Amino acid sequence: MRLLPNGALRRIPRQGAPRSSDPAASRHRGDDDACARGLLAMLMLTVALGIGACSNSDGTPPEGAEARSGGWIGAWGAAPYGPFPAGPLTALGLPLDPLGMTALSLFVNQQAVDQSFRMIVHPTIGGTRVRVRLSNLMGDRPLRLRSVRIARRLLGPAVTPQTDTPLRFGGATEISIPPGAEIVSDAADFTFAFGDDLAVSYHVVGESGPMTWHAVSFGLNYVGLPMAGDVSGDTTGLSFVEQPSVGWFFLSGIDVLAPDAAGTIVAIGDSITDGAYEIPESNTRWPDFLARRLAGAGIEMGVLNEGINSNTVTTVGDTAAEGPPLVQRFERDVLQRPGVRSVLIFEGTNDLSAGVDANAVYADLLTLVGRARAADLCVVLATIPPRDDACCGWSRAAHEPQRQALNALIRNTGGIDAIVDFEAVLASPLEPTRPNPLLFAPDLLHPNSVGFMAMADAVPLDALVPPPMGSCGRSTTH
Repeated sequence: MRLLPNGALRRIPRQGAPRSSDPAASRHRGDDDACARGLLAMLMLTVALGIGACSNSDGTPPEGAEARSGGWIGAWGAAPYGPFPAGPLTALGLPLDPLGMTALSLFVNQQAVDQSFRMIVHPTIGGTRVRVRLSNLMGDRPLRLRSVRIARRLLGPAVTPQTDTPLRFGGATEISIPPGAEIVSDAADFTFAFGDDLAVSYHVVGESGPMTWHAVSFGLNYVGLPMAGDVSGDTTGLSFVEQPSVGWFFLSGIDVLAPDAAGTIVAIGDSITDGAYEIPESNTRWPDFLARRLAGAGIEMGVLNEGINSNTVTTVGDTAAEGPPLVQRFERDVLQRPGVRSVLIFEGTNDLSAGVDANAVYADLLTLVGRARAADLCVVLATIPPRDDACCGWSRAAHEPQRQALNALIRNTGGIDAIVDFEAVLASPLEPTRPNPLLFAPDLLHPNSVGFMAMADAVPLDALVPPPMGSCGRSTTH
């Protein structure tokens, strides 16, 4: 991983595979429409029921992947992809508005124009000194941002005025992020606790061009009106209340200075890791519950959720709507994150439903394990839970034998630190090859928040955490 000095830039290649002409890939894309409709319906039901190498700014090259973290760890993260509106709801034409709450007038020609943003995040560890990561991964031009700031969220888009803290980039209040690059702010004094919601606000100067985002956050974020000027400093949030969104734009991470902490755990996967069908605004994804377990045990570690809806391990996936496959984004979303000590890899169900053979999926998983071990990370692999969905292309006759074959391979993997058996956790006690309906959303593909809690409780902390609380003796890097 690279530690970027204050205001430094990193060029991140657009890690995407061309669309495949393979029949499996075509079936996969066809299944996305049905899955998107299922996602929309389920999100609405849940609400009703529950509520990326370039030079640094000083001209020197960024530090190499072997560089130490300098005490910085990841407090929050989201894997960037896109460009907007590509995502799991693209087929419906409602990527920002599955709740029917806005007039769908957020953007002009699918880009921000002289427009302010307020992104709400829930960090997995507290601290007193922070820096923010912003991405122009999918841009075709420099992205100009000004008035970047961070504050503790009060309610909705409102923030606590006394916590509103401006951020700088190499000492400047405005920054231009080249296409394909990620920028890290200067460090700033800012105190927050585990459990706080934070608001990162900023203003896009002029036209953004194609927008990097992370679709479907299952929590509300806020966007100002187009051509309304810079309202990023509005602590009342009144400039944002008419334009809520459910995606994170440009924001890819928040780091905290924690030199005594044990490092960062990266949870990487697909929609189940991303938190599909959690109770909105509840922060009850399984990585959120994992962070609560760590905090409750007095273990000071950050947890980064790098899941992407509909993501695949192999290159079978459509890299626009589903993000680059895991084999292509592993460097960016795991190895280049700050202070990483360990990784939990949980992905493969979307490959199977697209017709990829279990052996091919497992071969790519082994490649990722090798890359993580080469980076001196502790590694946990997860089995694939049972599913009985009609929405997303699952054929019990064709795909269930492949799922069982993949899980058998995962359980017999050598050279890793542990296995977490999500299949056993989420299976029906009456029929182990089928999902437990009490732990799943009605689609019988995605766990509900109760299922997410059960998943987090099953994660073997010992394999991810250093002594004396665990057995992961590897050093934090990057």
